[in-house]
Amino acid sequence: MPTPDAVNDYCARHTSVPDCALEAVYRSVMLHTANPYMASTPYQGAFLQLLATLIQPRVAVEIGSFAGYGGACIAHGMGNCGTLHLVESNEEMEPLIWEHVRMAGAESIVRLHIGLAADIIPTLPDGIGLAFVDADKEEYNLYYDLLLPKMLPGGLMVFDNMLWYGRVVDNEQKPEANQGHLRCERETRTLHELNCRITADSRVDNILLPLRDGLMLCRVRKQDSPQML
Repeated sequence: MPTPDAVNDYCARHTSVPDCALEAVYRSVMLHTANPYMASTPYQGAFLQLLATLIQPRVAVEIGSFAGYGGACIAHGMGNCGTLHLVESNEEMEPLIWEHVRMAGAESIVRLHIGLAADIIPTLPDGIGLAFVDADKEEYNLYYDLLLPKMLPGGLMVFDNMLWYGRVVDNEQKPEANQGHLRCERETRTLHELNCRITADSRVDNILLPLRDGLMLCRVRKQDSPQML
């Protein structure tokens, strides 16, 4: 049987490749950041672009923009229409994000916010159609609580790293093994708790996909709509 890595590689090789602009942005991220693994891969970027293409949100949000590759993919899916709010806590990334936004031709729709997401999310407009969250894992529960009331009915929230390298499975099976104070253990507990919260939340329909490190998709239910079976 092929390994999971081999299956993922096969999937990536049979996925639409990014256009020249997005390819250039990704190459720049690899060359100009100290931790390029923090960026979305082209495979994940293609998924975000496809979601944005299908949803066509008038307002989209990315929490944790890093160097801007994921945001560029979302902007392309939006057809550079509407407004895309990028939120990044590291002010040193601001020049690089703007460079990549310009390379992607998305400067007309991007609004960049530098600061703590917990402070910025309450200032964002209501009616968000697509929100992608890839930031401080220990704050994911807070981000979920702050974003949900701002989402458009039928809108989609996407949380990255929800499998946390498989640690959430170990946490569910052996919770006593993750009761320490190390940051990775706190993050594991937080992500597992949020997976459970979302699954039990009657306000959303959700699916956890084993794509890359786990993507949790939460579709905000319209009022009086039946729950997904």
